[in-house]
Amino acid sequence: MGHHWDLFWLLTRTEFRMRDQGTWAGFLWTLLHPLFIFLILYAMFTHWMAPRVENYAAYLLIGIVQWTFFATATTAGLTSLRRKAGLLSHYSFPRVLVVLSAVFSVLLSHVLEWGVLLIGLLLLGVHPSACWLLLPAVILVEVLLAVGLSCLLSVWAVHLRDLDRAWGIVLYGLFFMTPVFYTADVLGEAGRMMLTSNPVSAIIEASRGIIIDGSVSRLPSIAPAFVLACGLCGAGMALFPRLSRGLVEKL
Repeated sequence: MGHHWDLFWLLTRTEFRMRDQGTWAGFLWTLLHPLFIFLILYAMFTHWMAPRVENYAAYLLIGIVQWTFFATATTAGLTSLRRKAGLLSHYSFPRVLVVLSAVFSVLLSHVLEWGVLLIGLLLLGVHPSACWLLLPAVILVEVLLAVGLSCLLSVWAVHLRDLDRAWGIVLYGLFFMTPVFYTADVLGEAGRMMLTSNPVSAIIEASRGIIIDGSVSRLPSIAPAFVLACGLCGAGMALFPRLSRGLVEKL
């Protein structure tokens, strides 16, 4: 087990550095993507949403950061086995470590992004509270969801070479079905149904409640997302060894 932990950490660090985040300059470059999206969405929707949402800038930033982690982590997990084909063909070790290292390398970036974001939120007038200590629990739900999806997607991606493109389209549609830059109530009853059926929406809304409102009132709404994330993670980890048999020959 200790050997596997060392290998997992080595793979995670290598993946982290390969994503141009081995230096502070590289990490700062990765911040430009969500910052660019924030500037565009804020400029386009602030006049519409600012009267509806107090501190819309903070509302939007949290939505973008949480959404970016989900999209980036699942995409990295999906392509992880194909990107490590050479390593998998020459060494014998639990293949799932490759998928986990891809997701957790994105998590390292996500934690650093949250450090920067929390400082930015303080400058935007958001007051810190003890509820902020619950943020790791919300992030954990999103990590479980990403791990479960990545375990399944990574195996399917070996057989379906265009799956990464298809997943990109799915993410594009899901982005507009998630209240990142708007509030669900503008969609009426459809918006409330979307919140209950979309686990990423629940995660984002719970994050906003904890950080902006300093309240745990939205945490119960994350329960379905937690159950789904645990189910997907458990199923993905359990099925991965069976689904990945003979995978090296197809890479």
